[in-house]
Amino acid sequence: MKAYLICTGVVFGLFAVWHVFELASGLRSAESDSGFIIGVSVIIVVTGAFSVWAFRLLRGMGKGAA
Repeated sequence: MKAYLICTGVVFGLFAVWHVFELASGLRSAESDSGFIIGVSVIIVVTGAFSVWAFRLLRGMGKGAA
């Protein structure tokens, strides 16, 4: 279970970081599409929350879990 939570947290964290980078660097034309900015922002919030949730569950498991 620990390995799953670590992998899940890392994958969702990387996904969120990539979308922050994508939004900040302007890899796509965000000026013409306000829906793009809103959509990417929702993706960042949701994937970031999943990553934080996975790591909080991992921390709550303690040392006795395998």
